[in-house]
Amino acid sequence: MAFQKQEIIPSIRHTGEFLEAAARGASCVLLSQSDMEELVKVQKVCRRMPHVQLMIHVDILKGLSETAEAVAFLAAYIRPAAIISANPSVIAAAKKHGIPAIQRCFIFDEESLGRSLRMVEHGAPDYIQVMPGLMPEVIRYMIKKTGRPVLAGGLIRTQEEAETARRAGALAVTTSHKELWENMADSTAADEK
Repeated sequence: MAFQKQEIIPSIRHTGEFLEAAARGASCVLLSQSDMEELVKVQKVCRRMPHVQLMIHVDILKGLSETAEAVAFLAAYIRPAAIISANPSVIAAAKKHGIPAIQRCFIFDEESLGRSLRMVEHGAPDYIQVMPGLMPEVIRYMIKKTGRPVLAGGLIRTQEEAETARRAGALAVTTSHKELWENMADSTAADEK
């Protein structure tokens, strides 16, 4: 996947942000907190820029439910590079359709940590997104316990916070903070050398 070469993944809401992220060198973006109309617009632009892959956070996309049918629609008409969801049935549906699945795990105490580990074990996602991404020890623990690559997301606002998540083992950081998008091109260029 393209984001394996990109340390910062822009979390976008509309076409303007997609174009801004692409102009800054993104090879992958995450559509989040948006709606179906914007999804169609972003997808049309994305088709004209095949070097930029589109991941979709299904749970907070207005007009789309967290169902196997929604994933089937996305697989047939949008063809995303990956789907992110906290819902295990969405993860299973994505895998059924050959779409890389990213299990979003909200971890805020021991109980949520245990629940997240059980979801990952049961659903066998391709990747995990740890939320909030400000917990380096939890990132390390999830990698060790699951053996899966981890993305860090949520509340990461500074370059230092992003670097801390990466040093803890996160494959990439998802963020809507545009100041962090500046470093995206450097990380992809460095990996290509």
